[in-house]
Amino acid sequence: MEVEEFYDNISKDYTDMLDKAVPKYREMLWLMLHYIPDNFKPKKILELGSGTGNLTALVLEKFPEVEITVVDISEKILEECKTRFQSTKTIKYCQSDFIYLDFETESFDLVISSIAIHHIKDADKEILFKKIYSYLKPRGVFTYLDQCMGETKEIYKKNIEAWKVVAFKLGSTKENWKTWMDHQDEHDYHATVRNQIKWLENSSFKNIDVLWRNLLWAIFYSEK
Repeated sequence: MEVEEFYDNISKDYTDMLDKAVPKYREMLWLMLHYIPDNFKPKKILELGSGTGNLTALVLEKFPEVEITVVDISEKILEECKTRFQSTKTIKYCQSDFIYLDFETESFDLVISSIAIHHIKDADKEILFKKIYSYLKPRGVFTYLDQCMGETKEIYKKNIEAWKVVAFKLGSTKENWKTWMDHQDEHDYHATVRNQIKWLENSSFKNIDVLWRNLLWAIFYSEK
């Protein structure tokens, strides 16, 4: 099953499945935007991997006048997003794999992403970071939330084990867990925090920081 097909299949249940599987999911989304500088007022935002619009909704609350371009590989996921925001005229929709993105240089003030970049291979992540740097205007911000590999196999294994315990407490079933693990085995390319910081540095970003970390999930922040 391709990534697009997987998310097409769960498009109706996307948010419910995340709430039951991802520890502190809502907290992570809120924190990503919380750390954007108070004096930073973006006019154009690019969101990579919008899903059904959970982060999009928070962005529109924080920056109601912003023009936002949302990207997702799943057509059905984007249809859900369009229905959710049908009265919002400042959203542009783009169905694409991240590796095929091609936007104009210096066309965005802010680039954000939530639990999506790990779906492309590590070499493509570094290419994507360089592209994002070019898409940003001077002093622009790139911040994203994603799943990460541990620095050792043992740390990674412990993170997965702890995640499973929490997911079942949140309401995931054995079937839900198997769905995520099968998807992870087929489509996920987790990279270490250390490597992602290196790729951001290699792409010329500055003021790079890891704002928050819990099990597999980390929030990264960087500026052009």
